[in-house]
Amino acid sequence: MPTPLKWTFVPLLALVVVGAAVGQGAPPEAAPKMDTAQGQGAPAIQSLLHGITGMTRLPVAGVQMVQAGERLLFVSANGRYVFTGPAWDLWHGARLASLGEAAHLAGRVDLKRLGLDPAALGALDVGGGTQTVVVFVDPRCPHCRALLKALPALGARYRFRLVPLPVLGPDSEQAVARLDCLAEREPKKAREALLFGKVEALPEPTAGCGQARAQRALVTAELLGITGVPYLIAPDGRMQQGAPADLSQWLEGSP
Repeated sequence: MPTPLKWTFVPLLALVVVGAAVGQGAPPEAAPKMDTAQGQGAPAIQSLLHGITGMTRLPVAGVQMVQAGERLLFVSANGRYVFTGPAWDLWHGARLASLGEAAHLAGRVDLKRLGLDPAALGALDVGGGTQTVVVFVDPRCPHCRALLKALPALGARYRFRLVPLPVLGPDSEQAVARLDCLAEREPKKAREALLFGKVEALPEPTAGCGQARAQRALVTAELLGITGVPYLIAPDGRMQQGAPADLSQWLEGSP
């Protein structure tokens, strides 16, 4: 099981993407019927949601993508708001044209396209493979420690970029600060301390040392919707919260 995320000092980061357009050239019968009794030209919900064939939850709070006939709609979790018109996944630069495509993209992230560099988040590298895997871990998380033990054996094929993420309160914040401070001077020793669970023995951080990386890591975790650790991003962008049952198979794209 992943260790739940506890936000301590990261400010709320909101990312709002709104897509709207007028359907130029659309036939009149494609528009939903209007029910003026519900307000100034508001569409009747029965007409708007007629013929639902499927739905999927998008990785944003409280929004469902609904397929109703040939129309794609976006419905708030409480059913109060319905948004119509084209929508784009800006993280992938793709227009959402189907439920299948939306579900496929929702479970992936392209860090390069987003301009997120693990090194700026205090990443410590394990392995020298050509395929990159980003792993968010808390040094005090037991599930993370179990996962870390499996990484060196896969290092010939993968490069694991371990991002320390302080999610378990003040003690974790101190542990990550120790790691980040040492990594600035001696990254090899910092990596070994993380891998072998010796972070507590590291020197106390000096005032302000390591806090910038930890803050960036927390903001990135908020952006990606990370709610627990360990959290992995595979070479193909697939995201996984919690350690996979078989790490090698998961990295290869197997269920």
